[in-house]
Amino acid sequence: MTVLIKNVSLFDGINDTLRTDCCIQIDNGLITAISAQPNPDCRYEQVIDAAGFTVIPGLIDAHTHIAFSDTFQALDRMTAEEVAVRSTVIAREMIERGFTTVRDVGSNCYGLKQSIDAGFVPGPRIYPSYGALSQTCGHADYRQNRAQRSDFNRGLEDSSMMRQGHLILADGVPQCLKRTRDQIFMGASQIKIFGGGGASSLFDPLDTIQYTREELRAIVETVSNYGSYVCSHIHAGPAMKIAIEEGVKSLEHATFMDDEIARQCLDHEVWMVPQYATAEKIAQRQIPLDSEILYQKTERVGKGLLRQAELVEKYGLKCAFGTDLIGTPEVHARQNDEFSARKRFFGSFRGLKQATSEAGQLLKLSGLLDPYAEGALGVLCDGAYADLLLVAGNPVADLDILADADNIKMVIKGGNVIKDIRPAQF
Repeated sequence: MTVLIKNVSLFDGINDTLRTDCCIQIDNGLITAISAQPNPDCRYEQVIDAAGFTVIPGLIDAHTHIAFSDTFQALDRMTAEEVAVRSTVIAREMIERGFTTVRDVGSNCYGLKQSIDAGFVPGPRIYPSYGALSQTCGHADYRQNRAQRSDFNRGLEDSSMMRQGHLILADGVPQCLKRTRDQIFMGASQIKIFGGGGASSLFDPLDTIQYTREELRAIVETVSNYGSYVCSHIHAGPAMKIAIEEGVKSLEHATFMDDEIARQCLDHEVWMVPQYATAEKIAQRQIPLDSEILYQKTERVGKGLLRQAELVEKYGLKCAFGTDLIGTPEVHARQNDEFSARKRFFGSFRGLKQATSEAGQLLKLSGLLDPYAEGALGVLCDGAYADLLLVAGNPVADLDILADADNIKMVIKGGNVIKDIRPAQF
């Protein structure tokens, strides 16, 4: 299908000035030309008038859990079918909010991704980690009490979330190798591990170091052999140092960073994927959690990320947009709140780049495992995927515009219109 978008005021994902009064030509889901005039020799099957709107790349959320549609205790009582059906709602609403691509860093979303890619249900492109790897008594050991069993090898997990493959326990080098390869076989584009304690799990303190160097090294080497990378949930400083030294390329949260760790990240070209709005909301108890223990841990995280943001800016660290929302559709609906937080910490232009071209660079680290290798993501240029938004206002100048999804008037993914709420005259 050949599409023309005319009268375009364009943010290309990279430059801070808009390119005005131009045309975008789309063929078979890719941008084939951005020019001053339409191609007079081309017969367009669809023409879209973008006058009065700013055209930007489709947004990228680099830290999602698309199958986690309720609290962990609630999810642990659901069947796999119920979780799968609910995830289709989360996916549809994500793309309607303007997120045409997401990186899922821990959930069994194989069936959902396949269904979206086949056009059976609407949703974003998904870079899946599938089951996230954890040591026993680590952050992904989501048994809700000490009476529950965990024996992955014999399928005896009492935790439904673990039994369904959203979260995977692996201990010792041989098991870490096996589980890593399992997730790659399932189609993982990168591997997610839990390298330290977490705020939303009951039995592992935030400051723990999880996985030995030998286990971590085995996982990283295996993934590197497939041309991809490892991302790690992590809060504690000592755990971050080990992860960086052993080759992890993306630190999820990276909360209790200091200057030394920031310099290590700079030297090793390691990415940060923090979630400022979500941390603030949980710390302020605006998002339901299952116990007082979890609220106390998340309050520490919320405060720690304020300092971390200063270091990201001070050292110019690689930083991608992520939200980490887990909960009901009403909780996921707050996804765009992160734009206001990014504006406060980084300004509108850099905050927008983190959700477009910079997040796109991170996703392309998947290399040989990239499920969407045909085009670029997060940018608008020849050869990029035709994933783009028509926005009321200029988010390059004021990122708060994207905090309200109603300002996103049209969503196009792969050249196909997913959402169109422009006024009737258009």
